[in-house]
Amino acid sequence: MIYKYFLILLFVVAGKLSFGQGAGNFVSYETANGSIEIHGTKGVLRIQMFSPEIFKVQALPSKNAPGLDSSYSVILPPSTAALNIVETKNNIEIRSEKCALVVDKFPINVALKSGNEVKIKETRGFVQTKDSVSFLFDINPKDVFHGAGGRPFGPDLNRKGFDFYNSWEYEYFDQSTGLAQSFNVPFIISSHKCGLFFDSDRPGSMRMYVGAVDSTLLRVESASTGKWAYYLIHGNNNDEILANYTLLTGRQPLPPRWAFGYIQSKSGYDNESEATVAITKLQDQGFPVDALALDQHWYGGQNVRGNMDWDTKNWPSSAGMVKSLLDKGVKTILVADPYISTKSTNYKSAEAQSLFAKKPSSAQTYTQDVGTATAGLLDIFKPAAQGWLWEKHKKMALQGVAGWWSEKTEPDPHPMDAVHELGNAFQIHNLYALFWSKTFYNNFTKDFPEKRIFHMTRSGWAGSQRYGALPWSGDVSRYWAGLKLQIPIILQAGMSGLGYMHSDVGGAITMSDKAEKDEELDLRWFQFGTFTPILKVAGQRENIEPFNLSEPFYSTVKKYATVRYQLLPYIYSLAWKNSVSGRPVCLPMDYFNNVRALGNISDQYFFGENLLVAPVLLHGMPLRKVVLPPGKWFDFWNDEIYNGNANIFPKLTVDHIPVYARGGSFIPMSTSTTKKSTDYYNSDSLTVRFYQDISVPTSSFTMFHDDGNDPNSLSKSKYELVDFIGNVSNDQVNVTVQRTKSFDKSLAKRRLTFEIKNLTTNPTAVLLNGQAIPIVYLSAEFKSNTAYYNLLGKQLKVQFDWDCNTTAAIAVTRDGLDVITGSEPNVNDSVLTVFPNPAGSRVSVKVTVPETGFYDLEVYNVAGISVYKSTLGQHSKGKVLDLSLNLRVSSGAYLVRLWNDQGQFFTKKIVIQ
Repeated sequence: MIYKYFLILLFVVAGKLSFGQGAGNFVSYETANGSIEIHGTKGVLRIQMFSPEIFKVQALPSKNAPGLDSSYSVILPPSTAALNIVETKNNIEIRSEKCALVVDKFPINVALKSGNEVKIKETRGFVQTKDSVSFLFDINPKDVFHGAGGRPFGPDLNRKGFDFYNSWEYEYFDQSTGLAQSFNVPFIISSHKCGLFFDSDRPGSMRMYVGAVDSTLLRVESASTGKWAYYLIHGNNNDEILANYTLLTGRQPLPPRWAFGYIQSKSGYDNESEATVAITKLQDQGFPVDALALDQHWYGGQNVRGNMDWDTKNWPSSAGMVKSLLDKGVKTILVADPYISTKSTNYKSAEAQSLFAKKPSSAQTYTQDVGTATAGLLDIFKPAAQGWLWEKHKKMALQGVAGWWSEKTEPDPHPMDAVHELGNAFQIHNLYALFWSKTFYNNFTKDFPEKRIFHMTRSGWAGSQRYGALPWSGDVSRYWAGLKLQIPIILQAGMSGLGYMHSDVGGAITMSDKAEKDEELDLRWFQFGTFTPILKVAGQRENIEPFNLSEPFYSTVKKYATVRYQLLPYIYSLAWKNSVSGRPVCLPMDYFNNVRALGNISDQYFFGENLLVAPVLLHGMPLRKVVLPPGKWFDFWNDEIYNGNANIFPKLTVDHIPVYARGGSFIPMSTSTTKKSTDYYNSDSLTVRFYQDISVPTSSFTMFHDDGNDPNSLSKSKYELVDFIGNVSNDQVNVTVQRTKSFDKSLAKRRLTFEIKNLTTNPTAVLLNGQAIPIVYLSAEFKSNTAYYNLLGKQLKVQFDWDCNTTAAIAVTRDGLDVITGSEPNVNDSVLTVFPNPAGSRVSVKVTVPETGFYDLEVYNVAGISVYKSTLGQHSKGKVLDLSLNLRVSSGAYLVRLWNDQGQFFTKKIVIQ
């Protein structure tokens, strides 16, 4: 934020310099090499098609003026196919099979259209001067906008103005303190079903106003001396737009599977003993853990920042420690940053090789205060600096270090007048973190071609995802307000191509007015973190590890750590989906339903397509509002069913945060809960939850599996895909599992347990691969090749050993939905009341007839057997029936069920003592 007011001044100056009308009025046009140049009275408009849905637009002062022909962010080459051009008196259309780019002639302006609908349109052509550029587009004030990097507000960007200049914000906790962001990406998605991306070789500092000054205009300004282009990206939905954007700028390589386990960190572990004791205690107490991330203490602290080697005094047997941890399934991650202290053992070597940013008009290193050290900033744009940096970290990788955690790569601090090989610091500042990630990725993949890179980084730019960047949200304050900001930050980053944004669980910085111990905050942050792309406990506090919590927080956090590992088959499949399509792991509430009311919900989100997560974000909340989109939704913890397109207000307990599974969804889960790290996972034993409902007659989910570490598993097809398919009708539920893709390490067999939810009538038959299998009603009798029906839980379990080379089919026949349907209401106390809470076998029942009709009453035991049935006959709405039932049964749990000839049912669980 130290540049805040200077940047405002720059934009004021830029605004005064930016004038004119772009290319002016149409004169002529010519085509060549898949592009079109439209000549105007004031300049030239060059348009290139990169795909049938991606167009690049540039404004040039003259025909032969150099354009932005290469890019640091874009990797997709332009198409060389001949353009389909249709010219009329007033415009020129460049048509593709998906959409059209329409260029008005008088004056020259560009619009993206699909059919007769205009997706987005310039208000005037873009205007560029020697040191500034501006763009202006018409927008609909009712549109929702997502993206632009990791923003703490939103997730709707409409009516907001914000900067694009990577800046570190220490101890942020609200929108005002969190405005400076380390991950700025000049790409946004409109609910008008289009994307807009800005690209430059010298991006300087950009500001965007999305309806913030004028609700009908999107205005972009940049203090920049570079070449500029913008890309119009068409798509019929968010999936298509993000697929096109990540096709243009690159897709995220699959992280190693261990990245999705539990990562323990701290600011910081002072020595080898502290670190290893923490991991030993975690594992001894039954916590699964996959990695230990070490802060700057590993090399001796910030005074010797840049040493990039172990501090042997405090880490005397570092190589042995790394190996010992690996033997336990735990990887070591080391912090890295771009500053080299003058006290570092590496400073003189780097300076002698001229590897630092320089003072203007000088060969002198630009030193500055960084924390308690005076340091130089590596010029990451120099190939020599890249090679020198990597050789230091390669040495660590050869010892078995498995990943990096890059800080200060905004970079911060970064004097605006510093000189880099690529240019003036202010102009190329936003590209620094991109080159930093590129350096690690390119060198790691070259020297360790058999491994996947793990690289958490605090800063980035458009295209960072293709270098494996795993962004985290920086130094958030340990406040509830800081926790609340994490959801919009994660969602905005995901909609910018950065699918792995996550936070330091518990908060990074403990403020002076904040008590260090806040177990409720730790719990709620961990529960939230369980359902984010990366689960990492980190921060500036003692006793950070969850084994320091008291009850009930300790047991609940431990349970959620286990849930994280149980969900690994689902989470890893989300990672595959991101790598092949660009879909984020966490999604805004309007991702699948283009509804404005869903677009600005900032306190809940989708974790993949099938789970809705509503974290607890305030101290002591007794309940919270959850907005359910259209469809049926199942409580993930107890299977209670809710109708969508509604608001619900679940009561909150320590045990859980609200999580809901989409009706019709499959959630594959790892059956084993005893694995101490992902090293021991191979998807050989799965529990597959199927949240079936008649409202979703057909549904499916594809599970991805590979060896977890091969960086070429996707490119060389070394993976398997398993499809779970559900078909539901009134009288039958069918589940099919089939492997549609395999590789040489694919499993021959898997133990599968299907949990078919919401089976509200007794199954009359269950067939496994066409053969009838026994139906049991006691859990003790459940075993392989049987079906266990839980009457009270309305769930059917089927377990069998699956030959993965065959298709397995489960067919469940039921009595239909004319008695009980999956879409009927739950217990209604105003209709059916059982009292007193039964003592003895005589039970009193009060029925308030809800609708005129014919009624029956029946009582079932836990085995699903009817122990009492009475035909109540025809009754009018509102009539009250007082009944006394002599059940003549033993003590235990029973279910009283009332239903009518209209298919309505009402149930009440009772206990006979």
